[in-house]
Amino acid sequence: MKQFRFRLDTVLNYKQQTLDNRLIEHGLAVSKAKRQEEVLDQVRNRLADCEAEYEQKKAEGMTVLEAVQYQNGIAVLERAVNKEAETLKKLRRIEEEKRMQVVEAKKETSTLEKLREIKREEYDSAMKKAEEKMIDDLTAFRRMAGSY
Repeated sequence: MKQFRFRLDTVLNYKQQTLDNRLIEHGLAVSKAKRQEEVLDQVRNRLADCEAEYEQKKAEGMTVLEAVQYQNGIAVLERAVNKEAETLKKLRRIEEEKRMQVVEAKKETSTLEKLREIKREEYDSAMKKAEEKMIDDLTAFRRMAGSY
């Protein structure tokens, strides 16, 4: 008897490879977003430290030149926070796109896997019927042979 063969196995394998690649790409996008969150947190912490130091120095008394330097430093750090936050937004958008690609690839792969299961069940059922028919035919032949 012939063995089960799913005609779309090559397509299923291709879709599985695509899914695996999409999962890797999504993982990389998540990793980049996490690293960017850490960078943003570091810049925010530096800003908070600088602002706290500025407030402390203001309370203790400082020169106008020192005050201007602190204000310029704080402004630079605020721009850096905004820049890093924008970068994080972009990375999160990319991460979401990659996630959607993973979902789509998973749907395609699951559809083919379900079709493969259905075809396998049909094949098994047909094989079982063929075996039963062969057994019935053999039994009928023996009965007929025994009656002669």
